[in-house]
Amino acid sequence: MYKVLLADALDPDAEARLAAGATLIRAPAADEPTLCGLIADCDALVVRTHTPVTRQLLAAGQALRVVGVAGVGTDRVDMVAAKELGIAVLSTPAAATDAVADLTLALILQLLRPIPRLAEQYRRGGFAQARAQPHGVELRDLTVGIVGMGRIGSAVGRRCAAGCGARVLYNDILPVGPFEFAAQAVDKPTIWSQCDVVTLHVPLTAQTCGLVNAAALADFRPAALLLNTARGAVVDTAALVDALQTSRLGGVALDVTDPEPLAPDHPLFTCDRCILTPHIAARTVGGLRRMAAVVDDVLAYLRAAR
Repeated sequence: MYKVLLADALDPDAEARLAAGATLIRAPAADEPTLCGLIADCDALVVRTHTPVTRQLLAAGQALRVVGVAGVGTDRVDMVAAKELGIAVLSTPAAATDAVADLTLALILQLLRPIPRLAEQYRRGGFAQARAQPHGVELRDLTVGIVGMGRIGSAVGRRCAAGCGARVLYNDILPVGPFEFAAQAVDKPTIWSQCDVVTLHVPLTAQTCGLVNAAALADFRPAALLLNTARGAVVDTAALVDALQTSRLGGVALDVTDPEPLAPDHPLFTCDRCILTPHIAARTVGGLRRMAAVVDDVLAYLRAAR
């Protein structure tokens, strides 16, 4: 029977399927020394996206044939080392598309309409006061810029354009489209300067690390909104704090940050018009179930490689 090292807990059904097809080794912790001490004779390693899979860990797996990542990104896996060692890396790139796209749209709408503030005002007895002044704008009147028009980015584009009537501009390093909704390809400077809403949906690579920096933020439209549900390091955090503190942005929503998690006294927590969620975009019931299904791909790979 195959031996599989499980670094991080998955949903019970996925773990049961894995245990039915292999001898399952559960790591008591997901740090590198612990995993290196357990992986020597394992055929496969299954991790969540937050667990680093380093060259040292891969090399310690003398029988290792495949790594399964229960999630979209493989940026925590040393892909160069895996290729050199002949170890396959599997992930679930389509598992969280709708979950992340739904949350992105929800965050856009919450930035546009201050629902928590108005609800709290009502709760405190200020019904008339909450209704006294108009608030917010409608998405149909805005231009949304999407950086990274892959599965998630295009799902966000469909929701904004076909669902809400927004004008959608996008940028991707690969030729993509056409899409089933109206969307125009432009360069990044056009995204920065012409969009009311900018939402990021790119993987973390050498090209995208620090992509939204001080220079990019200086080109944003006054009162523009920025959303990041991709990877924290795509945005320069210090530059973002400065832009918020000097009121050069209309609002920010971040499901991911750099560093992550933020310290309780981080200045982002005190910035007005800044929504912070704890990296939960993909964590719907269905999203987690689909990500954990990487175990089925790992078992299939092992059977095919016999």
